Amino acid sequence: MDDQVIQNILHIQPNAFVFLGIALVSYFLGRLIKSKIPLLQKLSIPVPFIGGLPVAGIILLFRITDTAIIDFDVSLNSIVLRFFLTMLALFGTWKLISRGTWVSMLFWALALVLGVLQALVGIGACEMLGLHKHLGLLVGTISMIGGYDTVNNFAPTIERLDAISGAAQMASGVVTLGMILSLMIGAPLGEYLISKYKLKNPNSTEFDNQRLSRSILRSPRPFYQQHTVECMKILALSFVCMALGDLFNHYFLQDVFIPDYVSCMIFAILIRNFADKTNFFSVDGLALRTLTKVILTIFIALSTCSLRLDMIGSVTWEVLLITFLELLLNVIYACWVYFNFLGRNFKGMLFAVGGLSFSMGVCGNGLSNMQSLCEKYGPSTDGFLVLSIVGLIMLNVSNVFLINFLMMIF
Repeated sequence: MDDQVIQNILHIQPNAFVFLGIALVSYFLGRLIKSKIPLLQKLSIPVPFIGGLPVAGIILLFRITDTAIIDFDVSLNSIVLRFFLTMLALFGTWKLISRGTWVSMLFWALALVLGVLQALVGIGACEMLGLHKHLGLLVGTISMIGGYDTVNNFAPTIERLDAISGAAQMASGVVTLGMILSLMIGAPLGEYLISKYKLKNPNSTEFDNQRLSRSILRSPRPFYQQHTVECMKILALSFVCMALGDLFNHYFLQDVFIPDYVSCMIFAILIRNFADKTNFFSVDGLALRTLTKVILTIFIALSTCSLRLDMIGSVTWEVLLITFLELLLNVIYACWVYFNFLGRNFKGMLFAVGGLSFSMGVCGNGLSNMQSLCEKYGPSTDGFLVLSIVGLIMLNVSNVFLINFLMMIF
């Protein structure tokens, strides 16, 4: 941990161990808070968000009172996300991928349409308020469906072309606000759809106690021993895939605009299907589900604790108004388009919840909302995989072309 005093203010940069320790403790704080407040249980608000938000609030309090400035090393978030996505890709059997291909393509097309609508809402609102139309594009498509990385790529260009002072910081504030709103609204939206349409999860008994007990009794080895070995196998496969992906990126994709985790996920899918085809080794579903849940929880806890809530203070009332118009658009689109086009069933509900979240800055928030709902109503492996492929791979690539096209038009 590094600390120094600059202009009479203590600046603290916790190392990865401290950051991870705080995030893990915040998870148990979230469990405690959720257990005491029935409304949070009813709305299925994700536990790591409940626990991480007070930590981010305390850091904000230190900052605005000039007590201390605490900056976490958010590069740890990217490492944990890559680990999670590689592990998630081990679910990617050929049967699961082929079954989800048309859903992924439709989901992707619908998300692109939403990106255009976000631009139209943002630009239209800016013209009504007398603001530059590119600010509407920045607050709309770039911040909403793009997120932090897209803001960092396009905001400097917009600032330079249109002389919009502080646009990058303002857009980052919009992304931060969008992340918070998506975690506050996503799971409750899912609860609303479940209640209104009486949705049932057909996989709700996939790993119930009776089936798990029968599986344990049939095993020739003690469960704790078998489960430990299977978890170690999952960890080994994940690290091997990440190593192969890193080597592939280094030697073949240095000048290609593709997220680092894509290669890791591809190797994981190849290895999983090799295992299924040859029976050379097995991939235990229960161990894989356990570990992916743990790693996703850690990622959301890290992301929430490291939220720069002070950035929201840079958002003007006009931009705040546009942000809430975008929120209204995203909620309506999730309920009426994602849900209706992707199946008016439990899985369609999960796609609506996930789509709402990645349309407001971060796909990981959608996965967290889906996980919180699945903890109550049962698992949906292909739903998680489809959302990750669309939100983290397909949209990451297409967003660059979509935003450049929108900037040319407007």
